[in-house]
Amino acid sequence: MILTREFYLQNPMDATRQLLGAYLCRRDAAGNVIRARIAEVELYLETEQGCHAFGGKCTPRNDAMFMDGGHAYVYLCYGMHNMLNIVFGRAGVAAAALVRAVEMDGCNGPGKLCRTLGITRADNKLDLTRGDKMWIESNDGPPPQIAAGVRIGIDYAGADAKLPWRFVIADSPYISRPIES
Repeated sequence: MILTREFYLQNPMDATRQLLGAYLCRRDAAGNVIRARIAEVELYLETEQGCHAFGGKCTPRNDAMFMDGGHAYVYLCYGMHNMLNIVFGRAGVAAAALVRAVEMDGCNGPGKLCRTLGITRADNKLDLTRGDKMWIESNDGPPPQIAAGVRIGIDYAGADAKLPWRFVIADSPYISRPIES
């Protein structure tokens, strides 16, 4: 079942954790659907320095984060890697989860995931509740065991870099990096 707007409007921490085990679905140019289980995500809120919208600052780059939950926020990192984020919450308050890995060969990092699935900035602001080009389907099995740790690559965020807001399926071999104890 495609996740509804109500799913994305819930508490961002709860929604982010519930993405684990759900399926990222992408329709390719030939009409084929690629369906891959989400194995790793990181939460970002405008109240912490690791977030592109820190302090509520809306820019042309991050304005998708200020939309109603259920939209894609795709940005370019280091001028070469597209990164897919899932927006949560009500319009006007920025919250999103970076999808770092899905259970599919070649998708164990956010840049690799986007390259393999053909996700580009043209997908920015895509409504994920419509089920057209890209969407997320609910987990059809038992909830996975989740491990949590610090997010990757945001050392500049001071104390916020230590928040344990990176979540992985504990036994997945597809995550980008093991959780540090």
